[in-house]
Amino acid sequence: MKTPFALPFAAVASAAALFLALSVAARADDDTTVKRAGTYTTSTGASGSAASTTTRGNGTVNRQGTWTNAAGGTGTWKSQGAWNKATGTGTASGSATRPNGKTTTWQGTAQRTAPGVIKAQGTITHPNGSESTYAATETKIAPGTWQRQAVITNPNGQKVDRDVTTTVANGTVTRAATTTLPDGQAVTVNGTAAVTTAPAPH
Repeated sequence: MKTPFALPFAAVASAAALFLALSVAARADDDTTVKRAGTYTTSTGASGSAASTTTRGNGTVNRQGTWTNAAGGTGTWKSQGAWNKATGTGTASGSATRPNGKTTTWQGTAQRTAPGVIKAQGTITHPNGSESTYAATETKIAPGTWQRQAVITNPNGQKVDRDVTTTVANGTVTRAATTTLPDGQAVTVNGTAAVTTAPAPH
C-alpha cells in the first residue's frame, strides 16, 4: 500500500548529509582526506553501493559522494560545513541529485550543547520548490560510536523520524538507519564501508 507521505530518498539523504557535514566539521581538527566505499541493504529488499570522499581540516569539511541502486541508477550528493570551536557552532549546506535528475538542496546550523552532544536544525528544499524542516541531535555513546536522532517535517506538517547509529572501528564504518513515516511504516537501511584516511592535499 502506498504511504500518504512517501518521502523521496533524496530528502532523507539530504537531511543525513546536512547533519553529517555539521558533526564531522565539529571534529575536523586535522588536515585529512577520508574515503569510504561500501554497500547497503534495506528492509524492503533493496540494495546498492555507495562511496564518498571527505576532506577536512581547520574546522571545515567538504564531502561528495555517489550511490547506485540495484537497477543501476546513480545519484550524487555534496556538502560543505564549517565549525567554530570558540563558539561551538557550525553551518552546512549541500545538494543531492537522484538518478532521475531531480535535485534537493539543504542548509542548516548546529550548536554543541554539552560534551559529546550536538544539536542541529535546517531547511530542505525539494525539486518542486517546497520546503521541509529538519531538527536533530547527535550523541557520542561510546568511542567511535554516535547516535543521531532526527525529525523531518514536510510542508504539510507531517513528520518523519530518523534514527541512525554509526560506528567506526578498525578501518570499517557500519551504519544502521531507521526511517519511520507518518503512517508508522518503518524502513531500515544497513550499510558497511571500508575507510581509508590520508593527509589532505594542499
